[in-house]
Amino acid sequence: VAIGTMRMSGSRFVRLGAGAFVEVFRNIPALIQIIFWAFAFPSLFGADVRRAVFFDNVLWDAVRTLTGIPIPYYAVAASVGLVLNTGAHLAEIFRAGAGSVPNQDVEAATMLGAGRWLVLSSIVIPGALRSSFPAITTRLIHNLKNTALVSLVAVPDLFHAMQGAISESFRATELLTLTALSYLVLTAGLARLLALVDVRLHRGRDIRGAV
Repeated sequence: VAIGTMRMSGSRFVRLGAGAFVEVFRNIPALIQIIFWAFAFPSLFGADVRRAVFFDNVLWDAVRTLTGIPIPYYAVAASVGLVLNTGAHLAEIFRAGAGSVPNQDVEAATMLGAGRWLVLSSIVIPGALRSSFPAITTRLIHNLKNTALVSLVAVPDLFHAMQGAISESFRATELLTLTALSYLVLTAGLARLLALVDVRLHRGRDIRGAV
């Protein structure tokens, strides 16, 4: 939403910056971004900095101490790659949705004295989310399926666990079927949750329209 809103900014500098973000992270495949952040980016720093910042980070060690959940750098890198790729796609989807907001609503609010931020937060952003949410839903489901890519940088996700189980048991057909069904359940559950959000987004508008 932030990047999509910046794409509509009155400042040329802000628009160009947001546009560069979208073009770069949308057009580079998610797999390439995951590998870049996991392996190439840490290599830009010296060995001591690389070890202290990326692999022996005190913040991640503190989280592991408090929660008992280890957070390897490769998991963080894979998350960054997926977030940037999906975020760029969502920003452009949101911007397209903002184009469907009726100009007369914006003009009416402006004539009544509403400032730019009030117009954005009360009219443009809610309207853009409502109109673009079906496309947002599709992209978020696609992102969930893209998490299988993180297994290529040894992040212990569902697909990586399946690969390990196959190498130990040699029961590829059964485990692949189980993994496919697991992804089906996850994506169906996410789709249902997002459908409820979509209903919630339109509920207030439907009530105002009826009044």
